[in-house]
Amino acid sequence: MKKVQLILENESKTKLEKLEWGLYDTESALKVFALLEDTKRGSTMFPRIDLRQKHTVFSTTSLANEMNSVIYKINMLGEGCEIPDSLMLDLFIPPHEQVGKLNTLHEIFQQYTEQYGTDINETQVLLERVNIIVHMLEAGPVEIDQVFMVAKQEEVSRHLLNALDLGMSDDDHMERLPNALWGVLEMDYHTVGKDLGACFFTNDTELVEAGELRQQTQLTPCIAANFMTSSEWAPTVESDALQQQQFYEWCDNNNLDQYIDYTLPEYRLGRLRLGEITEQHTITDIQTLVIQYPSIKEIMLINDK
Repeated sequence: MKKVQLILENESKTKLEKLEWGLYDTESALKVFALLEDTKRGSTMFPRIDLRQKHTVFSTTSLANEMNSVIYKINMLGEGCEIPDSLMLDLFIPPHEQVGKLNTLHEIFQQYTEQYGTDINETQVLLERVNIIVHMLEAGPVEIDQVFMVAKQEEVSRHLLNALDLGMSDDDHMERLPNALWGVLEMDYHTVGKDLGACFFTNDTELVEAGELRQQTQLTPCIAANFMTSSEWAPTVESDALQQQQFYEWCDNNNLDQYIDYTLPEYRLGRLRLGEITEQHTITDIQTLVIQYPSIKEIMLINDK
């Protein structure tokens, strides 16, 4: 059985821990595993761990304050991005109710990053923070705990990438399932902008109408895992089917067939699921682990016979 491990490291870089997933025996999972193997030696690791504890009204207001501060800093830099004052969040209105502003701020991040690239100046770094805050505020104050992990093997040589077949086939797209909320390893979205599924979750029909969707079209050596509240949030066949049904109803109710054929495989809701975690954990276990080991050192690939 093939396995994937995330090797975690403590702050002093003296101790290591791991989380392990058993790979599904699906064509798409095996493709991503092979891609991780092919790019491991010639890539640079870009990890991220988001530890979120229960959002309160106070904490979302604090994030709204931070958003306004980041917008101010971006405008003061004068590096080709000026965000109108009208997009500052109103601190007397719950941030998740200011959907139009959040969607527009995300679009500004997308357009600037597509034009100039990532990590090219302080403005783009600040816009990355805008992007993260937008996603944290969209849900509003919720009584959940969450740990989200991403590990990306990036800066792969262009020569190597050109030698690999990275295009996602219709069969790959059809293996996608709604985002798992507990313990499932997935291929990371790794695409600047929103796909149709993200628009569904944020009710962003304007992006679809404007032709600004960014569907994931390529396999990527980037993986992610989500842990929310408890293992009771693990996906089931029933929960997957319900979310797919709600997704297509949303598309139908908003007449999105005027703009795209949302029944095509490339628009299917979700991500490629790669494998399940091999040990049982509680959310407290996971939170404690990432507090003690807050960085991801590497992706370890195991090919058991």
